[in-house]
Amino acid sequence: AAAASADAPPPPRKLQLADPRGNMQAKPLRDGVDDAHNYAANTGAALASHLAVTGGGYRTRFPPEPNGYLHIGHAKAMNFNFGQAAIAREQGMSGETVLRFDDTNPTAEKQEFIDSILDNVAWLGHTPARVTYSSDYFDQLYALALQLIDAGGAYVCHQTKEEMAASRLALRAHQAAKKSGGGGGGELPAACVSPWRGRSAEENRAHFVRMKQGRYAEGEAFLRMKGDLNSDNSALWDPAAYRVMFHAHPRTGAGWCIYPTYDYTHCIVDSLENISHSLCTLEFEQRQAVDGPYYWLLHRLALYKPVTWEYSRLNITHTLMSKRKLKYLVTHGRVSGWDDPRLPTLDGLRRRGFSGRALNRFCEEVGVTRAAMTARLGLLEAVARKEMDAGAPRRFVVLRPLKVVLDGLPDGGITFTASNHPKDESAGKRTLKLTSPIYIERDDFRDVDDPKFFGLAPGKEVGLLGAHVNIKCTEVKTGKDGAIVELRATVDAERLSKTKGHLHWVSAADSVKCEVRLYDVLFTPEDPEGAAKALKEAGGGAAAAAAAPEEEGGEEEAEEAEGDAEPGWVQLLNPNSLVVVKGALAEPTLAAEAGPPPRLDRPTFQFQRTGFFCVDSDSTKKKPVFNRVVALREDKEK
Repeated sequence: AAAASADAPPPPRKLQLADPRGNMQAKPLRDGVDDAHNYAANTGAALASHLAVTGGGYRTRFPPEPNGYLHIGHAKAMNFNFGQAAIAREQGMSGETVLRFDDTNPTAEKQEFIDSILDNVAWLGHTPARVTYSSDYFDQLYALALQLIDAGGAYVCHQTKEEMAASRLALRAHQAAKKSGGGGGGELPAACVSPWRGRSAEENRAHFVRMKQGRYAEGEAFLRMKGDLNSDNSALWDPAAYRVMFHAHPRTGAGWCIYPTYDYTHCIVDSLENISHSLCTLEFEQRQAVDGPYYWLLHRLALYKPVTWEYSRLNITHTLMSKRKLKYLVTHGRVSGWDDPRLPTLDGLRRRGFSGRALNRFCEEVGVTRAAMTARLGLLEAVARKEMDAGAPRRFVVLRPLKVVLDGLPDGGITFTASNHPKDESAGKRTLKLTSPIYIERDDFRDVDDPKFFGLAPGKEVGLLGAHVNIKCTEVKTGKDGAIVELRATVDAERLSKTKGHLHWVSAADSVKCEVRLYDVLFTPEDPEGAAKALKEAGGGAAAAAAAPEEEGGEEEAEEAEGDAEPGWVQLLNPNSLVVVKGALAEPTLAAEAGPPPRLDRPTFQFQRTGFFCVDSDSTKKKPVFNRVVALREDKEK
């Protein structure tokens, strides 16, 4: 778990990526891989061609799939990709980052997601050198597929997904027998091999053209790379390269009915865009190994090979990063939408009130490592708390009002000025008026006093923050049910007595009614992924998961889909993750500041003695709505 402190200075930024000019071996050789299976070696000519385009500079890429909304893990990926390019520039070298949309699955992609991603990249302060799309290269990708077929490196297969899965299980059994010395290791059993693997290049080209012409139904034909079925790297066991999909693409329309897979597209487009360093999370390590399909394909096509560099995914306590699970929460109404402030989506975090600066600082604190990483939610909150403490204006808001009638105020009350920020005179002052009655927090009164309680009690005197007066409780009124409904208190404007307690308050005459949303952790367990896995295994899901066929995916790995029944992990949701306070009362200054927030960072305030809050997107000046970003003090449990 991340142990960095938000009070410490950010760790020094350093360039972790190797000089692109020395990229003759794009990936270090792994033990047990001989030269014949080292597909990651560049030729001198390929490297020279690459350097002629880039000038020897650093070129990274951020390749989101436009099939959903980004989450905080993507913020880490952006911070690393854009950050390494920026550090190269700081050191006097060329550095740039390409924002590339990996749009090869039109059934899941929408312009809505593209727009949201562009907005979030800008919110986090990143400026791409250019914006590209994998679909920009569809013609080149198709031409290269024909080239691969002609070279004997790909074939059209008609196996069903179930038959492919059975072949892979047979391959695993064959590999296990070979390693154990149990008689395996000779000719591959027929069950391991697609019946169509032996087709000639001419036949495969003809069938691939038929796929492009729409003469095969979806699932009836796939173009598969003719990898190495004897490889120790199972990712090279003939992965799919193209599939038939009769679905219009958001950018290319109905021009194509075959679409390339991630395994085929990713490496080729990296090479075509002359990416110097392709940075991915660790689940792609096997595919990007020296003997994996990333380099195998570039080797077969005689293309330049970028450096690939893997790092651990970001996990945060009390939440989930699974896109499918987050989608379940949204579509089943467990949260209000993709921008629900309890979600780890960037839209949700922005609506909650976290700034782009705070997220970037958090990513710098967490750092990049290959070790499994789970950062405490408290670290993110501490970073945000420190930032808001330095800049957020102070305001009085009473969440659960208790009426107090004041005796002894001068006619017309007391008008005074209060500092907007106690540590920043440049923040200015505001004018407030103390009139009777006022409202204080219900929790700031006890009918039985305690030496450790600094609030109001019968016969006890406390100060009113900012007003420079003390009040003393003289009477307690209760309703028919015995609940306290009103207090009376005398005012000591001279402050003859010293008081330990100082309460925030609002005057009834000019207070503004508002809604305050108090957010807490989304899941009760610190490790909801682990707890969910335990629930699944307890319910017999482990065997089913082990038998499930492997699926291809991009930066967002495919996950096991949930059935119609409510998944067991839903019971791990925190029932108190959102408490809505509708009857809160705020000082009048806030009414003018509570209109719809701007597109980027939300206006934030410190509600004195309560926490840091931001203006919600539902807010209007007539009906203000505020979200709690973080409490005033860190919750050690997070």
